[in-house]
Amino acid sequence: MKKILIASLAALLALTACVKDNVYPNASYANIANTIALNEETEVTITATVTALVKITKVNLVYTAGSAKPVTVAMTAKGNVYSATIPALAMDTVVKYYIEATTEGGTTRSAEASYTVGVNPIDYSPLKLSELNGNDKFIEIVNTGSASINIKGIKLLKDSKDVWTGPDKELAAGAYLLLYSTDVVAPTDGSDPVHPEYANTGLVFNSGLSAKKNVTVVLASPVKATIDYFNLTGYAEKCAASYSRVGKDYGFDKWYHTAATPGEANANDTSKPVVGLTEL
Repeated sequence: MKKILIASLAALLALTACVKDNVYPNASYANIANTIALNEETEVTITATVTALVKITKVNLVYTAGSAKPVTVAMTAKGNVYSATIPALAMDTVVKYYIEATTEGGTTRSAEASYTVGVNPIDYSPLKLSELNGNDKFIEIVNTGSASINIKGIKLLKDSKDVWTGPDKELAAGAYLLLYSTDVVAPTDGSDPVHPEYANTGLVFNSGLSAKKNVTVVLASPVKATIDYFNLTGYAEKCAASYSRVGKDYGFDKWYHTAATPGEANANDTSKPVVGLTEL
């Protein structure tokens, strides 16, 4: 009887050893993300974590830009993280994309994701015009927020003309960004430049700036949504130095005539308000 029991148990163990667990053969997708398409000059990198219990033979990015036909791009791997690049596209283009992976179980795809060129989660509202000087020809921007802001693609418009686009640069919390006019960086009248060190910095606006006439200066997002502005339509007198905002109140009408303080905190002088400002 013992021999029969032992033989039966051995047969059962042998049978169990021959049965393999089923292996899920398809890929799994996680952490799908894209960098921000700030403007029409920005390439976008798509990344995703792709894993499988079997060998992955191919991973592609498939994207559709607007009404165009889908485009397939092979993704490169660094461990389980795959990446590919979508080229720069026109502003307001809606881009839809998904990840497609092939294993021995076949080809599967991730859920679809999307982004719109120029529409991004960056909060530009802490950026403010801080000081304008038509004598020394500079415009100052300050980051009033508590975190740094990438200014790539933001716009400066003077009298409705686009005169500057921000470079790929982080503006730290509380920091000032100083822009000089091309008139003092690369003058075309044969005079010597006052600020030649600003050449090729991306911090030069392509316009003059006067201290004795009406002027509208608008700070805008990459899609030209207004962030802040200075709108002088009732010019009264020449500004001896700078138009400056003083204190923490950045209302449109809280501008004063002050001493020039390029790249630094404005002079604490509210004795002479700027007359003739209007809302946009």
